[in-house]
Amino acid sequence: MERILLTQFVALSLYTLFVGFCFCDGFNLRIGRKLVWFIFFLVISAYVLRVTSQFALSLILPFPTLLAMVLCKLEQREHRKTA
Repeated sequence: MERILLTQFVALSLYTLFVGFCFCDGFNLRIGRKLVWFIFFLVISAYVLRVTSQFALSLILPFPTLLAMVLCKLEQREHRKTA
């Protein structure tokens, strides 16, 4: 059980690195929006861990990914309005 939990944690860490930093930085998200994404990701992960006693990636990953896409789309719109 511990090995499975560790493997899931490593997968979530890589996801956080690639989406949180690479994807969000690629769209030049402001720090406030990045914090919203990270806090949302943390809350979803903690809730799923408490309910299922594991990091169920199929339950965790869709919501932060969708939020990242929405935040990046909003950021693009704001950049277009100011340009």
